[in-house]
Amino acid sequence: MVDGMGGPESPHYEQFKKYCCQAYNWLRKSANLILALLNLMVDAGIEGLEGDSAAILLKVQEKFRLDLSDEQAELFFLKLIEESVNAVLARVFEGVHRMAVAMR
Repeated sequence: MVDGMGGPESPHYEQFKKYCCQAYNWLRKSANLILALLNLMVDAGIEGLEGDSAAILLKVQEKFRLDLSDEQAELFFLKLIEESVNAVLARVFEGVHRMAVAMR
């Protein structure tokens, strides 16, 4: 995916990371609404949200990292993006995808 944007040093990839961080912070600002809606969904018995509802809501709340400032959350999210890009499994899938495309 990074190569499709021109590589890790390209302005397109930098813009992508900027948009990702903006979206993450916008979602964090609406965390209370999102958690309230999820709570309603758990109570409604929606598939995929069965089980320990408190644990589900706590897990989502943890992902928002509400303990961080916007700047800290941006750094946290950039680290997540880099970890994802450098993940071994993602590299394996990318290699398999390239081989499949080359075989066409």
